[in-house]
Amino acid sequence: MAYSLIKLLLDYSMLFVSLYIIVFFVMIFLKYRNKIYDVPKSDWQPKVSVVIPAYNEGILVEKCIRTVLASEYPKNKFEVILVDDGSTDDTYKIAKSINDSRLKVFTKTNSGKAASINFGIKHATGEVIATMDADSFIEKDTVVNMLPFFDSEDVAAVTAAVRVKPSNKWLQEVQRIEYLSIIFSRRLLSFLDAVPVTPGPFSMFRAWVFQRLGGFDETNIVEDHEMALRIQSNNYKIRCSIGAEVYTETPGNMSDLLKQRVRWYRGGIHNTINYRHLMSPKYGDYGVFVVPIILLTVLTFIPLLAFAYDSLINPPIYSFSLGFETLLLSINPVSIAGLFLVAFSFFWAYAAVKAFKNESGNPFTIFLFLVFYGYLTIVYNILTIVKEIRKERFSW
Repeated sequence: MAYSLIKLLLDYSMLFVSLYIIVFFVMIFLKYRNKIYDVPKSDWQPKVSVVIPAYNEGILVEKCIRTVLASEYPKNKFEVILVDDGSTDDTYKIAKSINDSRLKVFTKTNSGKAASINFGIKHATGEVIATMDADSFIEKDTVVNMLPFFDSEDVAAVTAAVRVKPSNKWLQEVQRIEYLSIIFSRRLLSFLDAVPVTPGPFSMFRAWVFQRLGGFDETNIVEDHEMALRIQSNNYKIRCSIGAEVYTETPGNMSDLLKQRVRWYRGGIHNTINYRHLMSPKYGDYGVFVVPIILLTVLTFIPLLAFAYDSLINPPIYSFSLGFETLLLSINPVSIAGLFLVAFSFFWAYAAVKAFKNESGNPFTIFLFLVFYGYLTIVYNILTIVKEIRKERFSW
């Protein structure tokens, strides 16, 4: 009896949280739908420094650097700093071979991504400093599309629209849909000053951020998330430019994808716990909406997994005789609401794809994205628990 009551309370609690999230995002969308593509008017042209940490990126580093150097921005106000983090391939040699006075190339002993970014920041002279992954590529107008969003002195950072190139491989395609959904949602959150991350592929910061708040945390496995939380905890703002495009390489197989997601999730859990003080009205909608949802997701996963496992090993006796018809007996308000949540998720992902003029996605790919990531979430949550128990360490 107690077991059934706990399960019932957990089901309805998750249902309430899910419906709350839906209503919240729908209200934001309805209120700001005509401002999603708005860009503040500005002719501000500060000196910009782009810091690129690289480790064994010999295959992609030249393309990355050249896309940045091709930016449509005054050459006398633009510099690129490539920091080779002790690569064992020809990353440094390739970067050094590019002849451009705006490019500075450094190499150092391997000490991790965050340490490499901080090394580059120390050599940067820009009023605005961008950080960029060496496996990412920006458009010529990416920089100029982001700068206008620094429209007030308390805007500490601006994020770009991180996208994935179309592919004929299903794994890349579902990730492309995912990234578009994230951009769409993040843009809506920016209206509430609730952006939760400054993505590694390309983000821009006022130089004073690193002077006042310090550099990237060199012990953190998701330093871009931690930096965003630090900015939020100091009541500065993060904006999102949906028109500033940056394309990134995504994992091409399940093993690499799981490794990436487990690292993201483990780091996210640690960061959220460390910054749990942000769950307060003092930090606006970020404190009363984003942080509580993340914490609830973390806290409820284990009991939900336990109930799911119990249902598999201890199915109702009548299920053996009724077979498929057992599903009819399990229909209740929670299951009906669950179907509604699935339908809403489908249409939300579809709307996110359609929000971008040059993007497309057929209904089957979107459905595959929802189903695939539903099961993927279970797997990387389990792996996260295992790795946390074993206290495994990560390197980039």
